[in-house]
Amino acid sequence: MNPTHTTTEAAAPSPIASAATVRQVAERLRATGLRCLAPRPIADILRVLAETVEAWLHPDSPWRRRAEAALPAATGFSAPMIRHGLRLLLEPLRGDAIGRLLDTELAERTVLDRISGPPLMLHIVSGNIPALAAVPIALSLAVKSAALVKESRGDRVFPPLFIESLRAIDGELGSCAASLYWMGGRVDVEVAAFAAADLVVAAGDDATIADITRRVPGRFIGHGHRISFAVIAREARQEAEAIAARLAYDVAVWDQQGCLSPQLVYVERGGALGVERFAAELCRQLELAAIELPPRQLSVEDAAGVLRFRQEAEWRAVRGEEVLVLVSPGGTGGTVVYDAKPAFVPTPLNRTVWVKPVDTLAELPPLLAPARPYLEAAGLAAPPARQADLSALLTRAGVHRLCPLGEMQRPDLTWRPGGRPRVAQWVGAPFSGIGQA
Repeated sequence: MNPTHTTTEAAAPSPIASAATVRQVAERLRATGLRCLAPRPIADILRVLAETVEAWLHPDSPWRRRAEAALPAATGFSAPMIRHGLRLLLEPLRGDAIGRLLDTELAERTVLDRISGPPLMLHIVSGNIPALAAVPIALSLAVKSAALVKESRGDRVFPPLFIESLRAIDGELGSCAASLYWMGGRVDVEVAAFAAADLVVAAGDDATIADITRRVPGRFIGHGHRISFAVIAREARQEAEAIAARLAYDVAVWDQQGCLSPQLVYVERGGALGVERFAAELCRQLELAAIELPPRQLSVEDAAGVLRFRQEAEWRAVRGEEVLVLVSPGGTGGTVVYDAKPAFVPTPLNRTVWVKPVDTLAELPPLLAPARPYLEAAGLAAPPARQADLSALLTRAGVHRLCPLGEMQRPDLTWRPGGRPRVAQWVGAPFSGIGQA
């Protein structure tokens, strides 16, 4: 398939919106959505969405080129990371993926030829990773809801560009989505946006979600802070180099800024390679990963966080604790800290990882218990004979996604963030179960 547009200039950020602009755009979206979405066959909507995603993934896509040109400067992520990450974020939407999601969560997609989602949804996307707006825009239109996206300060480029591509492929469907930017804390603008939407869906830190919860007068769904980790069985350490490489990849993608990025790894003692030696191999693999996926330039605050992480661990080692700090040459690849204390502790991100030994993986549930409200995904390296029991153990502990190491950043669309469905709640359908991939 050939792209439908040939412009390759970098995308410019959208202007800052006022309360009046928000009300005007919301009214237009609501009217357009009610007129255009409800009578349109769901099969036709899914076809346009799939065609739009393919236009982005085409080798000569002008849309992706424009995003790739603008996003490194806008976000601080390296150009190779942007090129790699955009594909990772868009590929789950390819082909019939959205249709299969609808079949899974709503029993069958054709139910949307009889019912629709709320007339207007407001999506407040997290700013930690660019291009996150693609999924909420596509899924809103798939349930026949008009979509207004509040652009994050970290990504004012992708949302309007994705909507522009939708309009180029199908003007009617594209006119049912819009994105705006306003500064956080603009109470007048937020009051207007919250009042205009039939459903507000937001992702962010816990403080942000708590604040929005208090202020939204209608329906609200919030997705707060989540954390992921890895688990390596003793038998798997016979393949230490390959396993460390897969784990390093999961750590490197988006510099741990996403909720699927592992921050610590539990390694079962008793394997062919000692846990400390595995930590050293992981550090080496992080350095190799930095060649293909260079880390972003850290802010002063982020750099201070990484330095503090190293120094606190080094002081513990000086005091005689069983701690080993490993930093890749030049400090560019990352920081690995072997810590004999198995407590579940997050890191300051930016390619910093705890490696913690356990005598047996059966010890994990009480270690994970304090973090249960925040657990998201676990990357696994275990022999087939142990995977069923390990999966059951981690699911009971509150993990919502289980996958092999090296696949943590590649969830399919049926993954349920926080164990909650993507679209069933939007249209009022019941749900149950844990997402796995």
